[in-house]
Amino acid sequence: MDASAALDALRSRLEASFGKAMAMMVLMSASNASATSLVGITESEFSRLAEAVGRDQRVIDMWGTVGASEATSEWKALVA
Repeated sequence: MDASAALDALRSRLEASFGKAMAMMVLMSASNASATSLVGITESEFSRLAEAVGRDQRVIDMWGTVGASEATSEWKALVA
């Protein structure tokens, strides 16, 4: 899967748990923390973004440490 499609999958999962507005806030925070742009994202940038999303406290609070870690691994596997 290319990075753009993987980003759509990540966004969709966040929106299912957090709603659209909060999902975008999590993505923007992760984008800033990982120094990645959501436009024209590459596979390596997507992996960094996925790691940053998994470290976001809101994600950990919602899914737990194990759930956030598992989601991060699943997302990174999308572009491997």
